Amino acid sequence: MSSKLRPLFVAFVLLAILVSSVGCNSSTTTSKNEPTPTPIPPPPVPEKPTYTVKRGLIVDSLSFTGRVAPVIEEELFFRESGRVKTVYVERNDMVTAGTLLAELENDDLVRALAQEEISLETTELNMAKSQASQEYAINKANIQLELKKLQLAKMEAEDRDAEAIIAKMKLAKSKAGATAEEIEITQRQLEQAKNSLWSAQVSRDSTCGANKDSAACDSSQANVYRNEESVRIAEIRLAQLLQGPAAEDVAIADAEYQQKLADQAKAAIDIEMQRQQIALAELELANLKADIDPKLLKDVERSMLAVERLKAQLEKSRVESPIDGKVTSVSAYEGRDINAFKSVFIVADEAQLEVTAEPMSSQLQKLGENMAAAIILSAYPGKELPGEILQLPYPYGGGGGANVEEADKLTHISFDPQDLDIEPGDLVKVLVTLEEKADALWLPPAAIRTFAGRKFVVIEEDGSQRRVDITIGIESAERVEIEEGLEEGQVVIGQ
Repeated sequence: MSSKLRPLFVAFVLLAILVSSVGCNSSTTTSKNEPTPTPIPPPPVPEKPTYTVKRGLIVDSLSFTGRVAPVIEEELFFRESGRVKTVYVERNDMVTAGTLLAELENDDLVRALAQEEISLETTELNMAKSQASQEYAINKANIQLELKKLQLAKMEAEDRDAEAIIAKMKLAKSKAGATAEEIEITQRQLEQAKNSLWSAQVSRDSTCGANKDSAACDSSQANVYRNEESVRIAEIRLAQLLQGPAAEDVAIADAEYQQKLADQAKAAIDIEMQRQQIALAELELANLKADIDPKLLKDVERSMLAVERLKAQLEKSRVESPIDGKVTSVSAYEGRDINAFKSVFIVADEAQLEVTAEPMSSQLQKLGENMAAAIILSAYPGKELPGEILQLPYPYGGGGGANVEEADKLTHISFDPQDLDIEPGDLVKVLVTLEEKADALWLPPAAIRTFAGRKFVVIEEDGSQRRVDITIGIESAERVEIEEGLEEGQVVIGQ
């Protein structure tokens, strides 16, 4: 050790000896003055609880809170931002579908819409006038066409009559002289007429000889006169056949025949001209039936689009109720600036009620749509109403939407309110039974131990303890079903 450090070491040793002697003196003095304390007994070892395996009903259920709400409830908003001009309803007002609830400052839009509606009405009137004029022209053309067709039919009928006359004239011309057969037939007809006259005279003489003043005599005399006339006609006809037609008559007949032929040729030309007139009238009619002035149509379409555009803008500045119901919330006030698509009204149809709730995700995983539920009302303790889970939120059920942000996040539960006085907003408890089993072995959850996924219990037999592996079934907050490993009456030592 160096000469410089040696004095410091000596001083340190002396100081340590001094401190030790002072401590000893202090301990000695204290031990002489104070009595010996009574020793404290150790705490008793607590006894571990025991549980007996029992048999009974096990029910696995879960519960959560909810609120009574209308089945149909609409959140309403303006579709553009602006300042509120007028609010027409108050909270708790009853409204019908189409009721105007409020509107933004839109006077310029209203005036512009009125102007465009006048313009549309003017263009529609012009088009209606044009359509009426077109319809008049079409009807007139139809009538003229029908008249031309009737005239043609008349001309064709006259032409057919002329053809028949010409045919007869041609036949008469070919038979200008009588044949021997015609003369012989006429002679036989004359003989028959004379025989009929002789028979009539005999009958008259017989009838009138008895009574000249009788009606039968007058009838017989009239019959004689008729037969005498028939004899004279037959004699004239026979004389004409034997004499033949005169040369002058033949010439006249031939001239008439030639004139008829000329008239027929002229009529054929007139008929063809009339047919062409009909074809022209049909073309004019088809032209009239074509669309009206395209400019008028464009004017009407332009005005309609302008009106529709302004109406759409005006609708964005208004809020109307889409349903019949009660206004349950109002957050729009005159003079207040409103942002587009922010809810300002809630209208609810309170005729039908349901329960809406937001269970935890761990509960939603166990629930399913169409599950039965019990509704317990806070206003009616102990009263349970039957219910049914209608819809779970995405992704647990059908409460989806266009995207995740728009998806319905509520669970909807239907129930029968019976005759109870229930109003929207009432708080309820929803109890859902997931599974139940009667006459099952069970233990409280505190009796069951878990290690590394292994379920076991500790039982006491003959003063010793041992572990027993078990298989569990239904688990509830108070009872756990024992499927395998234990028997009824066994005692289990808790933790």
